[in-house]
Amino acid sequence: MTITKRMLRIAYISTYPPRACGIATFTRDLTRAMMIRGHARQNLIVPIENNNSRGSSEIPYTLNQHERASYASVAAFLNESDVDVLSLQHEFGIFGGEWGEYVLDLCKNLKMPIVTTFHTILRNPPEKGRQIIREISRMSSKVVVTIESAAKILEKHFSINANKIVVIHHGASLPDFFTMYVRQKYAKHQLGLERRTVLATLGLISSAKGIEFAIQSLSFLVGERPNLLYLVIGETHPEVQKNEGEVYRNKLISLTHDLGLTKNVRFVNRYLNDDELSLHLQAIDIYIAPYLSKDQVSSGTLTLALGHGKAVVSTPTIFAKEILQHDRGLLCKFANARSIADCVKKILGSPNLKHKLEANASLYGKDIGWTKVADQYDDVFKLAIRDRETIAKVATIS
Repeated sequence: MTITKRMLRIAYISTYPPRACGIATFTRDLTRAMMIRGHARQNLIVPIENNNSRGSSEIPYTLNQHERASYASVAAFLNESDVDVLSLQHEFGIFGGEWGEYVLDLCKNLKMPIVTTFHTILRNPPEKGRQIIREISRMSSKVVVTIESAAKILEKHFSINANKIVVIHHGASLPDFFTMYVRQKYAKHQLGLERRTVLATLGLISSAKGIEFAIQSLSFLVGERPNLLYLVIGETHPEVQKNEGEVYRNKLISLTHDLGLTKNVRFVNRYLNDDELSLHLQAIDIYIAPYLSKDQVSSGTLTLALGHGKAVVSTPTIFAKEILQHDRGLLCKFANARSIADCVKKILGSPNLKHKLEANASLYGKDIGWTKVADQYDDVFKLAIRDRETIAKVATIS
């Protein structure tokens, strides 16, 4: 059977649930979709563990983030495991060493083709970070990014060959098919929010989210709309929790009290399973993404909001500027509560605009469901395998 028709045995190096991390959720959803679509005969997951995370006892092998010897050991395990291709999920902070340099020990010892997904691309990192991106790209058959802007950064700032780069959108779990109105009405009833106009930000909480500016924006809104409710959904990021505790969340709570907004801000400080998360998303009227870093090139939560057909207000990160094109959302200024409020007012004051943003977001959502994303990854995995086989044949002939 040719590689183009047979199902693959795919290995994944990534954070993975129960570790709380956006990349962990991404990998869980991708591996599920690969099985559902019939692309994988087996997903071999090697989760990255740190001192605060422990994977399932059913997983045969793990990568110790801070133990350098573990990287070569994992490579040896994978080389003996009849793996067709490795999917490497990369973000600097999930690997050990300076700028995550230990990952290079893994890549250089692997015998199967590597497809690397870059979740973070910095335009001007220190030379060490730049070197690591270049080395990973050199050893990878293909590299994947979620937006065209990130691909251009890899070409321009890292001199990565355009033929090696593939753009595959960040996937999203889509809600069941109902009209937007029916879904929202049901969700608000279930959550006791029938009389509220709901704004929300979700995901692991850290100061990089810029949530304080969304809270401050309510001061410009609640006078005219006292029924406004802003939901801050999610636990504190585990790395932030380890290093700082709940300092940032407590700062947000204090700010809410100081501004007299306790009736307009609600903290949902717990992990929501997929159904609960989808229910909350369906209930909201506007999703707020007040990120502080313009270099952000991926966001699972913003993608999820669009997949649920929500009107979005976001700061102009690289990611948001690209995916909110074609009237899928409004861009506000960085660290500017008044600008966030102006965008919210514009959407709530114009039912036609709100409907247009929601309709365009829903159309976008149809293209980023996990089944379509899995189909694209399957194509890339098989292309990487064919390229490796071609190189091996040429080497044998010569």
